[in-house]
Amino acid sequence: MLKPVLIAFLLALAGSGRPPVAAVPEVVVRVFTLKHRSPEEALVVVRPLLTEGASVVVQATGNTLTVRDSAAAVERAAKTLAAWDLPPRRIDLTVTLLRASTDGRSRTPGVPDGADQIPGVGERLRKLFRFTEYARLDAAVVQGVEGQTVAYVLGGGYRLEFQIDPAGDPQQVRLKGLRFERIRRAPGPGVAEVRSDILRTTINVAIGQPYILAVGKDEAAAGALILVFNGKVVVPGPGLGGQN
Repeated sequence: MLKPVLIAFLLALAGSGRPPVAAVPEVVVRVFTLKHRSPEEALVVVRPLLTEGASVVVQATGNTLTVRDSAAAVERAAKTLAAWDLPPRRIDLTVTLLRASTDGRSRTPGVPDGADQIPGVGERLRKLFRFTEYARLDAAVVQGVEGQTVAYVLGGGYRLEFQIDPAGDPQQVRLKGLRFERIRRAPGPGVAEVRSDILRTTINVAIGQPYILAVGKDEAAAGALILVFNGKVVVPGPGLGGQN
């Protein structure tokens, strides 16, 4: 015979026709006032962190982003924005242009190999590529602030342009929309020069580590152009608009 307590429990269970109601996540609204970035940029960063039912209001006038979502999602957004909304850094980027070859045309008697003139690069180049000789065409220190677009002429016949884009990683420098172009004198009057694209790409350069970018027709080509980037962050940076 069933005990009274067990009978009462079974009756209560049988009389409940509805399953237990799941807890509804708490919805919160939070306004983020950005100090160094625009709300449009912040929206791109925050959107992947939110749920499907979230809403975001971008207010350019007050440079704010209003987020309505679950407490957990808003907290994720808050932590990400705190690490992302930082003052723009000033970057010193050393760029070296090399001409590589396998037929001896890059060799200048009495001049050290161009790859060996860059610390830690010569050995890496010989492991990565089949080229045997490297001649340094030019080297320059390109300076700029995150958010700016800079351009520089290298070797007299080449032009480099890119935007120093915030990488979201303090150990990296992002070169967005990098354009490497050849410059030629125009044959006719009225035009000073003609520029043609050699390469367009975007790269992330690790601070303190050389980034090697090779430009050639194909892997079997007898020659190529090599760009070597070395990035350094200058702290504190001047900030955009001359702010410190």
